[in-house]
Amino acid sequence: MTKMKFIVTIFIVLSSTAVVSQNNIMDAFNKIKGEKVLENASISFRVIDLDTDSAIAEYNSYNSLVPASTMKIVSTSAALVSLGSYTSFKTTLQYDGVIDSNGVLLGNIYIKGGGDPTLGSNYFLNKDENASDFMLKWVLEIQKLGIKEIKGAVIGDASHFSYEGVPSTWLWGDMGNYYGAGTSGLTIYDNLTYLTFRSGPLAGDSTFIDCVTPCLPDQKFNNQVKAADSKKDNAYVYSAPYSNLRLIKGSIPKGRDDFNVKASMTDPAYQAAWDLEYYLLNAGIKIQLGATTKRKMELAGMQTEENRANFYTQKSPSIARIVYKTNHVSNNLYAEHLLNAVGKKRNNGGSNSGGALAVKNFWSKRINTTGMYISDGSGMSRMNAVSAYHLTSILRYMKKSKNYKSFYTSLPIAGKSGTMTRIGRKTYASGRLRAKSGTMTRVKSYAGYVKSKSGKNLAFAIIVNNYNCYNSIMTKKLEKIMVAIANH
Repeated sequence: MTKMKFIVTIFIVLSSTAVVSQNNIMDAFNKIKGEKVLENASISFRVIDLDTDSAIAEYNSYNSLVPASTMKIVSTSAALVSLGSYTSFKTTLQYDGVIDSNGVLLGNIYIKGGGDPTLGSNYFLNKDENASDFMLKWVLEIQKLGIKEIKGAVIGDASHFSYEGVPSTWLWGDMGNYYGAGTSGLTIYDNLTYLTFRSGPLAGDSTFIDCVTPCLPDQKFNNQVKAADSKKDNAYVYSAPYSNLRLIKGSIPKGRDDFNVKASMTDPAYQAAWDLEYYLLNAGIKIQLGATTKRKMELAGMQTEENRANFYTQKSPSIARIVYKTNHVSNNLYAEHLLNAVGKKRNNGGSNSGGALAVKNFWSKRINTTGMYISDGSGMSRMNAVSAYHLTSILRYMKKSKNYKSFYTSLPIAGKSGTMTRIGRKTYASGRLRAKSGTMTRVKSYAGYVKSKSGKNLAFAIIVNNYNCYNSIMTKKLEKIMVAIANH
């Protein structure tokens, strides 16, 4: 065989191998795509080789679809780059007026929020900590000033972000529940309220709310929840930001004395002020006026004093650690705070709409964002629309970014951690594939990285909308595609 023929033969063999490998991915995809449960579905799919910047498998990759929680890929990556991995949020204690020689503060105590979503968050507590332990530290800092009495009030100031609470495109049926907790410039306890129910012994019996934690005055509940044979929490809370009334419908298990239902907190800044007032009173510090917020005062036509003295600052965990938690447990609240923070940093006012615009502008300077529509940071909004092309392009950009390690480690590991724990077990994908998942009614998606069996560094994304089966069944089908990508 001549040297030229030998080279040609090698080229043909290598080319054929590449085609076979590519077809293995497409064969797995086409097998799923051809099933009856997907006959009404829309799909966007793409796999790229990060070393050659080339697509090795794709289908309708430019089609923009509802991504669900893979939208967090878009927001958390932008936050890491825009805000910096090691940056922290800050919450500041302040006072106005003067402290006289008798320890009387002739003014107010302020809690000035800085957009920190982790204040009292369960996701950053040590085993021996309680969510409200930081309040005891705050009391000590106030006592260090020599304050024994406050002639004014404790005021929660959440003006760091806008007061819209939740994105305008979220569904009414979502925003009152734990996963629909909205943003606040002064967020506390994951912006969650725990309702402890007692249910009758028979299905159809009434239920009663025995306890509300944390406590807040003026809360009213229209409880229409019934006892049921089911062992699941099927209670749904309907409420709006800053509302005192909550409608609760659905069912909880029968015969329970202490069944907890998580709801979103309607006014986190007021909760923060109310709780600090409670702890100060318990410490023997007198307070003349009731707890309130800057927002409430503005609505009443009152102005807060802007000439304040800072006396204590509490820092959050780093942005990198917050992003890790956001993606690992798919935390909607954290994602929305990161989106708003990007907007605040880029002078868009710290609102949801400003944050969405800022993130879109951020990516438009780095990838082709034609067809990308951003309405929130978490993926809760059905007005979001992105394609597999957008997601893989972001993944490719982050691979070359100095923030890659923080971003990469934030993604759950197939078969090992987070929302990917049950994906790819006992396959080559286990421990090697990292991805963010997304799930909503009739929406399933995945996007992430894998080093394939052949040693290729790959990024992939698949979004499926409007399939005709349960989410759990669709998960199994997309799992086969991801395993095939890992086996490339």
